[in-house]
Amino acid sequence: MKKQFFFLLYAITVLSSCSKENANTRSATTLFHEEYYTANILPSLHNFKTEIEKQIAFTKTFQTNTTLENFTLMQGQWIPCAIAFSKTRVYNVIDIKSLYFDIKIYNFPINPDLIENNIFDKTTFDTAYISNNSTVSKGLGGMEYLLYHESGSKNSFTLLQEDTYRVDYLLAITKENLRQINLLMNFWEQSYKTTFEGYTGLSCLENARCLAFNQLINIIDIIRVTKIGKPAGLEKSPNINLASLEAFRSRSSLKLIKSSLEEVQNAYALSSVNFANIVDEVSDSSEINSAIEKSFSTVFNNINAIDSDLYTAISNSDQSVETLHTSILTLLQYFSVDVASALSLTVTVTDNDGD
Repeated sequence: MKKQFFFLLYAITVLSSCSKENANTRSATTLFHEEYYTANILPSLHNFKTEIEKQIAFTKTFQTNTTLENFTLMQGQWIPCAIAFSKTRVYNVIDIKSLYFDIKIYNFPINPDLIENNIFDKTTFDTAYISNNSTVSKGLGGMEYLLYHESGSKNSFTLLQEDTYRVDYLLAITKENLRQINLLMNFWEQSYKTTFEGYTGLSCLENARCLAFNQLINIIDIIRVTKIGKPAGLEKSPNINLASLEAFRSRSSLKLIKSSLEEVQNAYALSSVNFANIVDEVSDSSEINSAIEKSFSTVFNNINAIDSDLYTAISNSDQSVETLHTSILTLLQYFSVDVASALSLTVTVTDNDGD
């Protein structure tokens, strides 16, 4: 009887130990390495792919029947595509960035002359043709130009309706975006997700958390400097440069900024696999996360306070643009100082001239 009792006690002890060990291995840090890709990165990539597939379908419909109704559907789909892509940029970690998927899909500002010269070639706009052209003559930027461009008395609908080669070019660069997102997804799935999960080294270049967190910082700073500050004359030069504003033709700049920041917030605090849980775990305090939550709230309130689109607000010297710019700087400081310190992560140099 005693032997049975001691055996039962031993079994309970072993099971309890295993349970504790399993709980420890599923810490927020471990969960990050194991599931950050599945919970955050993959859904964002898949969503963009879905939206660009819709764009292709609408463009093909317009190609065969150039009605205003079909044009409106095709034009309107650009914004969901751009919004979806703005979320993928949050996960453009350095190894991905080095393969230039981001600028192949959306580089701005684009070069209208290059686009017009390409269309004037009146050739077969296939993958071979498009892939060899400059990133400022294709991608989402090229699509926006063709869908929202006005030339004198002719708007984009009339221009596309009158020139089949223009529609062909639009369809070709849209298909090229689908090809690029498929290549990016294949790169993650076939090898890089395993590499990324295994990045647990001391060097930031070999630490998944450090790479991913620095990209959050990078996105916030790009928005502050490149997407608001420079166009609005709030950085080194007081000169306004509306032509450098992302998506100014469609007047959707602010929507894309908000979308990217929403995804930063998702990756940091709202997703099932996030950084806030790790901060709580290592700091044993909710103080930092509470401050960041309030900072996000302030930023989104400032975005919503801009009654018009960003292009118009900058043109009118709307003070709310500067207020938004300042609040984003505050958010950036929380990330680059407080969170980085709590997580003992190195903050790398921010590339705020592009993604």
